[in-house]
Amino acid sequence: MAVVNRHEGVAERREAESGALARGLTILSRLHEAGRPLNLQEIAESVGLPTSTCHRLLQSLDLAGYVYREGSLYRPTPRAVCPLPLEHPLNRLRRDTAPLMRELQERHGPSVLLIAFLGDSRVIVDCVAGNYSVTPYFDTNVTAPLHASVSGKILLSDRTPEQRDALLGLPPYPARTASTVQDRAALYAELEAVRERGWATNRNENVTGICAIGTRLAAPSSRAVGAIVLTGPHRFFADGIDAMRSDLQQASQMLNSTSHAIRAMIQFLGI
Repeated sequence: MAVVNRHEGVAERREAESGALARGLTILSRLHEAGRPLNLQEIAESVGLPTSTCHRLLQSLDLAGYVYREGSLYRPTPRAVCPLPLEHPLNRLRRDTAPLMRELQERHGPSVLLIAFLGDSRVIVDCVAGNYSVTPYFDTNVTAPLHASVSGKILLSDRTPEQRDALLGLPPYPARTASTVQDRAALYAELEAVRERGWATNRNENVTGICAIGTRLAAPSSRAVGAIVLTGPHRFFADGIDAMRSDLQQASQMLNSTSHAIRAMIQFLGI
C-alpha cells in the first residue's frame, strides 16, 4: 500500500507541476497580448485565477527571468519578448526573405506573408502590409482553415492522403464562403496539382473579397518548409495573378537554391 501511495503522490506532484506550467504560460501570453504593463488584479482577472495564485506564478516567472516588476506593474522581459537568438533559422529566414518581400509588395500591392511550417502548424515569420485602406491584421499563428487557405493547401500537398484525412476530418469540409471547396475528391485533385507545380491559390475561399497566391519554400527533397504568400482584396488579383505567380516562383526558386537560411530551416525541422 505504501508503494501505491508513493506512486500516487508522484503523479499528483507531476500533475500540479504541469498545471502550474500551463497557468504560467497563460499569464505570459496575456502580458504579450496586452501590449502594456498590467497590475496583479488585471492579470488575475484576465486569466481567471485568484490573485494569490497569480502572485505566486508571477514570482516564479520573475525568478525564471520571464517577467519583471516595476512598482505594481508587471512586464515581460527581453528573454520572454524575443526568445529566439538572432542566428536562429527563423530569424535568418526572415532576414533573407525581407528584401524580396518588400519588392513583391511594391510591385503588386497586396500584403506579403512569410509563413513557416512547424510540423502541422503554420506560423507567420514576417509580413509586409499591403496598399489598401483597411489595415490587415495577421496573427502569429495561422488559423485559417487548411482547405481554404494558400498556406494550408501547400502544407497539405506534402502529406499523404491518410495524413490529410487526419488533419481535415470527414468531408464535406466546413464552408467559409460560397467558394470554399468542400468535396474531398475535388480538394485532393487540387492538392496534387499544388504538389506538382509548387504554388496554390485562394479565390475568395476563406473570406469573401480576399484572394491569395503563394509558392512553396522547399528542401532539396521538395518537402515544404514554408511559403511566401501574396494576399489582399480581390481587385489586385483580377488581372495581375499571372505576374504575381511568376514573381513568386522566381523569389522562391532563388531562396530555395541560394539561401543558407533554408538549409538551416531544414536542419532545424529535421527533414
